[in-house]
Amino acid sequence: MNFNLFLIIIIALIILFSIILCNGIRILLTVEKEKGIAKYLLKVTMLKIPIFKREGSKGRDSGSLEAEEDDEDWEDLEDEDEKGLMEKYEEIKPILKGLKNSKEELKNFLNSILKAIDVKKIEGNLILGLTDHTSTVKIASWIWSIGAIVNSKNPLFLTVEPRFNEEIIDFEGKIELKINLLIILIHGLILLANKNIRELIKEIL
Repeated sequence: MNFNLFLIIIIALIILFSIILCNGIRILLTVEKEKGIAKYLLKVTMLKIPIFKREGSKGRDSGSLEAEEDDEDWEDLEDEDEKGLMEKYEEIKPILKGLKNSKEELKNFLNSILKAIDVKKIEGNLILGLTDHTSTVKIASWIWSIGAIVNSKNPLFLTVEPRFNEEIIDFEGKIELKINLLIILIHGLILLANKNIRELIKEIL
């Protein structure tokens, strides 16, 4: 293969890869609570192609399963409590030292991640009904006041729907984010080039 052609293909692939990373991924999370049951949908797409999707619910029907999981969690906590506090401190002491030495680098990386996240949409709707109608009106008025301020800033949109004929607290919300992977990759490589960060990773691993 001609070297110039090979070079052109490599450059084209790098540009294509950079465009894909720059376009990043979109994360859509939808949550809805109705009659004591919370339902959620998490969807991740890249170039409008779904790469991950998960949905489920949590509420009254999952009580027995949650109880079993809680019992297991308590058993794990009891095992951990058998270790002395000093022993635990000695285990994490090198990590704490590494975090202290890398404070500025981690702070800069966190700021870079925040810049790479673009909030496309935040929506929320609260359905509120209390036994005391006066309290319902007061809380709804507070939320309307906050919503009037927040909703003026695109892409936030918050609303409240008062109910006076039933006692209910339900909600639904949606958040959509776009994450620029190219920015995270570049600053991630810069972070890994730092000696303190590499030593911190070794301690954690």
